[in-house]
Amino acid sequence: MDGTGRLNLQEFRHLWNKIKQWQGIFKHYNADQFGSINSYEMRNAVNDAGFRLNNQLYDIITMRYANENMNIDFDSFISCLVRLEAMFRAFQAFDQDGDGTIRLSVLEWLQLTMYA
Repeated sequence: MDGTGRLNLQEFRHLWNKIKQWQGIFKHYNADQFGSINSYEMRNAVNDAGFRLNNQLYDIITMRYANENMNIDFDSFISCLVRLEAMFRAFQAFDQDGDGTIRLSVLEWLQLTMYA
């Protein structure tokens, strides 16, 4: 959270609790117990994790995190949600008035993308 790339105890506890929550979501959609979820289940799982995205973003996530069979394993699922969480947190840091829009210079954009 402080941008150092290291976790203090409080940050670790927060991340661990998130991972346990996300693990429950993954298990719910991994009903066949094969260790992966398909791209449709991924959309629902991401939604259940609290992220409201448009179809284009779901397609990008699938292209980035799914394997050749369009399945997402647990590690990829967690990586995706950690990335989304960081990106939303970084965006909110720039959204001073909370209206869901930001204006960035090139350097601020680079900072945002490097942070996430």
